[in-house]
Amino acid sequence: MFSSCLNSTDEGELDYSPDAQIYSFSMASRADTTNVLSTTVFTIDQVNGKIFNKKPLPYKFHVDSVVLNIRGASTFSPFTNVSIELLPEYTISWSQSDSINVSRLNRITTTAPDGKNKKTYQFQLNIYQQDPYILSWKKVSESYFPQEVSQQKTVAFNDFFITYYIANETINAKASPIGDAKSWTSATLSGLPPTTQLSTMTVAENDIFVIEEDSTLFKSSDGVSWTQVTTEFPIVAIYGVFPSATKGDILAIINDNGILKLAETDDFTNLQIMELSSGVNLSDLPVKDFTATQIESTTSFGIRYIAIAGGIRADNSYNSDIWILQEKDSKIFELNSKKPGTISLDGSSIFFYDEKPYLLLASSENNILLYSGNNGTEWKTTEENQALPSDFDYRKNATVITENDNIWIFGGVSKAQVQITDVWKGRLNKFDLN
Repeated sequence: MFSSCLNSTDEGELDYSPDAQIYSFSMASRADTTNVLSTTVFTIDQVNGKIFNKKPLPYKFHVDSVVLNIRGASTFSPFTNVSIELLPEYTISWSQSDSINVSRLNRITTTAPDGKNKKTYQFQLNIYQQDPYILSWKKVSESYFPQEVSQQKTVAFNDFFITYYIANETINAKASPIGDAKSWTSATLSGLPPTTQLSTMTVAENDIFVIEEDSTLFKSSDGVSWTQVTTEFPIVAIYGVFPSATKGDILAIINDNGILKLAETDDFTNLQIMELSSGVNLSDLPVKDFTATQIESTTSFGIRYIAIAGGIRADNSYNSDIWILQEKDSKIFELNSKKPGTISLDGSSIFFYDEKPYLLLASSENNILLYSGNNGTEWKTTEENQALPSDFDYRKNATVITENDNIWIFGGVSKAQVQITDVWKGRLNKFDLN
């Protein structure tokens, strides 16, 4: 025997771990037909002895019993014992196959493999107690600039909302701290001609850019003082900034001796003509009166798009499509986007909120919201819990800005072609329940 060769007759003793900590925790239930529980991530707070789910389970979620999966540091050396305390004051010794009434689960106490050390965890299952997907709306400002204006556009820049408007052939501006939109102060502008197309105003990094009627470009680093930018080609349209892990590039349409082309640039001092994939027909893209937004996923690096909706093409026809553009291998690709065929994009506003693109549309009688759960490829009308309020006046061409989990809707044009001068704020209930 080996023990004889080693000149020993003592049998080795196993060294059992004193670690009583839980390192893996999950649960499942046969009643959970949508697999909500099995995909729920539980946080194990070793310092404070707590197990809980940071992201609450859906509103009204309920199952009677669950099967727990509890693991320690090693599957080869399991806990000596796991006891489960159920409310009110009832403790059982747990085994893997036990069904537990999760609504009564209060504490979990583990005994380390050495049979000595113990650790107790307080358990909490978080479930939304209110519908988290209610969009609550309120009007925060009204008549904050003269109604007798011909154009208006609001941007978020340098910690301010800035509303630009043209009245009496003069461009004016009012500013309010971002998040407020109640108190507005007038700003004296310089350098912008009255023929500026306010709908083209685009924020990119540390500057605002805007196009004049003859395709001349202007920029401002403070939102007040504007200077003309000398460009290699006339700028026809600006679609926005491609989302990027570093500094994104501005996507624009330029006029190269009568031929429209897509180009990318950092600041318009240099323009890189972009090659188009076979699916992109540039003549179908809108060049004015459109809205655009970034689509960027926090969970997938590859989802970094610019979405464009509505507007008018170079041949003065209406754009009835939603364009999802992606930059890949120095080419511009289009992703197919399907919307309900009866929907008109005339005067629509596209924006990105709660990890989803939304559309503010003007139907025949009122405004409605659409959203896409798959990054713009398919669209649905929102449920009643996200409908706009009954006193929200019908409008087209509104500016929509999202910040700090809020949706801000600025102005627009009424059915009577009158400029609307109010501000609405929307917010999902879930951001106040967490």
